[in-house]
Amino acid sequence: MTSRNEEPEADPVPAPAAAVAEPAAVAEPAPVAEPVPVAAAVAVPAERPAARVAEPEVGASTDVEFAPRTGARRFVGWLVLLAFVGLAVTTALAVQDPTTLTVGLAATLLVLTLTLWAIRAASPAAHLAVRSGQLEVMQGGGRFVFELHGGYTPIEVIGAPGDRSWKVLFVRRNMDPFVVDASMVDPHAFMEMLRRYRPE
Repeated sequence: MTSRNEEPEADPVPAPAAAVAEPAAVAEPAPVAEPVPVAAAVAVPAERPAARVAEPEVGASTDVEFAPRTGARRFVGWLVLLAFVGLAVTTALAVQDPTTLTVGLAATLLVLTLTLWAIRAASPAAHLAVRSGQLEVMQGGGRFVFELHGGYTPIEVIGAPGDRSWKVLFVRRNMDPFVVDASMVDPHAFMEMLRRYRPE
C-alpha cells in the first residue's frame, strides 16, 4: 500500500479581530466662572427736607387801622340827594304856578334839604388807628391821641359790644371825655384791640 505523504493541515488563520472602536474623547466641561460677589444695592430713602418751623417775627407790628364806618353818613347823603331832587321839582312848579301849595311845598323841601345837609356835615367819618401803643382819632379835621399803655389815660367801657348803649370813654383832664361808639368803629374789633393793652 502506497503511503501518501499527508501534508499537515495548515492552522486556520484567525480572522482578523474586529477593530475595537476607541472611545471618543469626552470634551471636558469648560470651567465655570465663579460669580463675582456684587454688593446688593440697598435702597437709601431720599432725605426729606426738614420741615421749616415758623419762627415768630421779631418785633412784629401791633399797629391796627380800623375801617371807618360810613353807613349812616352814606344814608343821610342819599336823603339829601332825594330832598334836593324834590326841591328842584317843587321849585319849578312854584315858578310856573305860584300857588300857596307849590310855594309852601318848595319852602318845606328847602328847609329839609338844608337840615339834612347840616346833619351830614356835622357827622364826618372818624378814622381810628393804633400806632405804637397810641390810639389816634382823626375826625372833622381834628386829631386826638390817647395813650393805651399803662394807666396814664383812664378808660371806661359802658355796655358790651353789640349793645346799642356800648361806648368807650377816654377821660381827659379839664375836658369832657372823648367818646368812641358804634357809629365810629366796629365794637368787637375795637374791644379786641383794647384788651391787648388793658386786660382788666
